[in-house]
Amino acid sequence: MARGRFFCDVGPFRIHLQTSIPAIARFFRTHYEAFPLNEEASLADFHIRIERPRNLRRWIRPQLLFFLDDHRPFHPYPHQMAVPLFEWGLNWCIAGHAHWALLIHAAVVERRGKACLLIGKPESGKSTLCALLMDRGWRLLSDEFAIVDPGSGALLPIPRPVSLKGRSIQVVRTLAPRLSVGGFCRNPALDEEMAYVVPPPDAVRRMHEPAEPGVLVFPRFQSSRELEAAPVPPSRAVYALAENSFNYNILGPEGFRLLGLLADKCRALELSYGEGTEVLDWFDTIF
Repeated sequence: MARGRFFCDVGPFRIHLQTSIPAIARFFRTHYEAFPLNEEASLADFHIRIERPRNLRRWIRPQLLFFLDDHRPFHPYPHQMAVPLFEWGLNWCIAGHAHWALLIHAAVVERRGKACLLIGKPESGKSTLCALLMDRGWRLLSDEFAIVDPGSGALLPIPRPVSLKGRSIQVVRTLAPRLSVGGFCRNPALDEEMAYVVPPPDAVRRMHEPAEPGVLVFPRFQSSRELEAAPVPPSRAVYALAENSFNYNILGPEGFRLLGLLADKCRALELSYGEGTEVLDWFDTIF
């Protein structure tokens, strides 16, 4: 990492990152410390490079460029968004290229061998719930991806840092003070603070240990809302999974089969909730 080039195993993927950006180096020292580095590796799933432009932009309103295999898929990002650029860029790499598995946009946590998928639109609270459940002893599988193995139907972990933004940062720091939160930056487009929860070392150590799907939860946060959970019929669950899948249509019939398999294996529940810890107590009862 001191040389600005390293290989890192993250769940089922190997990442090769080249960068000289200090903010990214600091982020890796804190948030990816538990992940195994492989100095002798030469092959990787994703060869990523993040650097400054080689023109006046280097000094005037500094920006950063993201490259995958020397291809630049994004417009330049503000320099202060270095950490989100890497995290979002890696999400893009996985969602756009890992078509050997079914990919669903969801946070995933596990307890007693069964996984809970938190599936929701932005502002539904899934990342906040994911972090708070980690503090209660749930194992982190992912904050972004439910990766369904086509052979077994199991969920493959990729326990990367959990993304927080806005008021969710203070909620997590208040209700889960044992979690380490860092990588702070401000998104200038939304004028909103961002931060990332460090993955627990045990989750990283077990990142090659799959989990069986157990329950699908579709959370919806509403201020001052009383807790309410309602069952979701399998047909609606499949439709919602398809809406939140990155690639089921690319997989064709196999993708549809895996969506149906997931709906068959899992109970599905809509969850409405407000402030407080009552919702966390509810999660303790689902398995």
